Amino acid sequence: MRNEIRQALQDCQNRFGKEYFEDAANFTAKMTKALPNVLAEPVYILLNSAISGMNAYSRIKNSSSRNMNTDVHNLTRELRKKYFIEESAAKATIECIAELLGFIPPTCGEQLLPAFTNISIGEIVQFGDFCWRVLDVENGKALVISDDILEQRAYHPCYEGVIWENSKLRQYLNGDFYNNFSQSEKDIVVETRLENPDNQWYGISGGNDTYDKIFVLSLEEVDRYFGNSGDYLHNRRKKYEEGKWVADDSGWILSNLHDDSRVAKHNGLASLWWLRTPGYSDCTVAYVGTPGYIPTNGDRVCIGRGGVRPALWVKAGLKEEI
Repeated sequence: MRNEIRQALQDCQNRFGKEYFEDAANFTAKMTKALPNVLAEPVYILLNSAISGMNAYSRIKNSSSRNMNTDVHNLTRELRKKYFIEESAAKATIECIAELLGFIPPTCGEQLLPAFTNISIGEIVQFGDFCWRVLDVENGKALVISDDILEQRAYHPCYEGVIWENSKLRQYLNGDFYNNFSQSEKDIVVETRLENPDNQWYGISGGNDTYDKIFVLSLEEVDRYFGNSGDYLHNRRKKYEEGKWVADDSGWILSNLHDDSRVAKHNGLASLWWLRTPGYSDCTVAYVGTPGYIPTNGDRVCIGRGGVRPALWVKAGLKEEI
């Protein structure tokens, strides 16, 4: 369908100019005549929705060069969700409109979602329904974590010994949460082998390595990706004494100048968020505290106020042409 849509759009533009797109009724009437009869009804609905229902032309036309790709991606999602239009048809229509406006050159190969082209560490990008912070970029992949706490739920519903491998949080993230993504979004999520190290201070086992598409960070990862202080690797912990945190290798807190960067909010309020490393027992799990420090002894796996900041690796850059 893409070629037919592109050709009909081009015919309209050549005959009437870009302004013609702003008149949705005339535009879609012309399109139904330009396309084969077998496509007339679905294309009419498709283009009337895209042009009139969401003002796609105006939104793309007024996009800044920095935000245009994101706007195209968002319009595709809106068209799919709001009007129940098949994803490939929605994507073809929005991209063809963008092409005619000089934003996206026609390509033969498949292109990655715009959010993950030319990204850098620290950047905030939109993927799915949420905003994500880029933690790392390497070998054509990017590690991202939700910029906010997306929800609060227990790591595991029962107060019992549990590791990441058999936790209900892992099951949920790789099940219901993952299935909220569209197929094109799922296509760029990279299944990753995760190491699940023991808690090095309390000797509690982290369990087997796992293969996950969605996960939460470990103690080592949260220290590395938020400041890379080396406190985890070198056992630089603190304890609370006389009203302040002081260095003590028998303490229970990892805290440093990067605490502020780890602060995350749920519904506008700072809250704790889960890691996947066990705490002082197999019934507890480590977390990032509300002020951004990291209690290495953790908290009970069953507390319901634990925040969820999913992380995932995605393909970054252009896919190879098939």
